Amino acid sequence: MVLVVADLPSRGRELSLGGVAWAINAVAIGVGGEVKAFSGSLTVTRHGVHLAVQGELHAVAEVGCARCGLPLLVSIGDEVAWLYSPVSTLPITNEDEDGLPKPPIDVPFTVTDVGEYDAVSFDVAAALTEWASIEAPARLRCGDVDEAEDQACTARFRAAAKTTPTPSVDPRFAILQNLKTPSEV
Repeated sequence: MVLVVADLPSRGRELSLGGVAWAINAVAIGVGGEVKAFSGSLTVTRHGVHLAVQGELHAVAEVGCARCGLPLLVSIGDEVAWLYSPVSTLPITNEDEDGLPKPPIDVPFTVTDVGEYDAVSFDVAAALTEWASIEAPARLRCGDVDEAEDQACTARFRAAAKTTPTPSVDPRFAILQNLKTPSEV
């Protein structure tokens, strides 16, 4: 969903996202798996040329274990408070003393993320995708969810590695095998 910034009312626009197909698809792209449950609401308000996005988002998604591929459930979500600025108004460096991005303006809430938009429209789906990709674990393994499952995960991984066929070399490139040193073969 794309919001035209000039059309935003002065009080802002409230978005109820639970059960909305485009929002679920955006979160699914971000987590890299199938969304089993999603709820949330956002309020988008203007602060001059800047946009404040506040609300609460929660998702449960099924993603594959990074080691064995077994489906695992991951739960993400919390309150969000983002501030978006037009690209043309951002300073070259805008970091606090810890090297984290800081809001370009003062707002009456604690900002959890800073972003940019094109000054004409704001893509809510892209913001949801970014949120989900940041919130979801980068590499989820069975042992992260259940320690008792860690050894079984390793066994599944090793069994899958043994059954994976050795890739055949394209005959056009087979001559290149002769260029390898004995330690590379």
